[in-house]
Amino acid sequence: MMALLGLSACEEDVVAVVGTDLPYSMYGVLSPQLDSQWVRVFPVEERLAPATPEPLDAQVVSVDRTTGEQYDWRDSVIVDFANQYAHVYYAPFQARFGHTYEISAVRSDGEESTVEVTVPPEAEIILQEPVIRFASVVQPVLVRGDVPGLVQVEVNYAVAYKATNEADIESNNIVIPYLLRHEKTDGGWIVPIDLRQDFLEITASIAQQVDVGIDLRVGVILLNVTLRLIAANEAWDPPGGIFDAEILVQPNVMHNVRNGFGFVGAGYRLYKQWLPPVEAIEEAGFRSPEEN
Repeated sequence: MMALLGLSACEEDVVAVVGTDLPYSMYGVLSPQLDSQWVRVFPVEERLAPATPEPLDAQVVSVDRTTGEQYDWRDSVIVDFANQYAHVYYAPFQARFGHTYEISAVRSDGEESTVEVTVPPEAEIILQEPVIRFASVVQPVLVRGDVPGLVQVEVNYAVAYKATNEADIESNNIVIPYLLRHEKTDGGWIVPIDLRQDFLEITASIAQQVDVGIDLRVGVILLNVTLRLIAANEAWDPPGGIFDAEILVQPNVMHNVRNGFGFVGAGYRLYKQWLPPVEAIEEAGFRSPEEN
């Protein structure tokens, strides 16, 4: 959930010479799964200059528009992945499902940058029965709840196999991105897990890794499947569904800060691990653990 804070390290280069009086850039993600909320803040300046550890001329406050609860955020100085100082403001509260928060960074002269963020309602992942047709095995998964969007959807396959020149069975985890494959329904979102197509992709990936091929007597054993995603608010919509740092740091991409630059989203992680029915496993091309 801290990915956007890391991306913001480049933002200083983007907005430092724009010739504007806008006070601040802000980046962060509110999450009901965290005990404290974080947002990275840095001033919009007319010249390029590394951040310093001295306190910023900024007071950051938030208001829960649903309850009226207010928090003063504290400045903390970190050294980011680029070995630069960064000011990350934090407040010790757990964002609530469905609540709207306004966060303001106020300069001593009264100028402020603000952002309003609504945390998505709570959702859950529910497995559906696999649909088996000729040369097709799809297991739909329902993300039930009134969630505006899903991002960073990916499926992790835990598999086991044996290379033809090896005596031991090896295990591996292969992650397949499911960008923009989910579909909106009345009850939430459907993610159609294509077990057959994923099997073909997995076997091709393994074949490249082992060079000598897979022992067909063992095949590719499916140990489990894990769906991972972020339930996100409507503003969290990267171009093409892809989190590309080179794109996201541009001032007008995923921008929702008023009188400033940057993006503050809201969301939380969901995951579900399972083993499909034996018939679906075998029809897709995998071997079932029960066979071995």
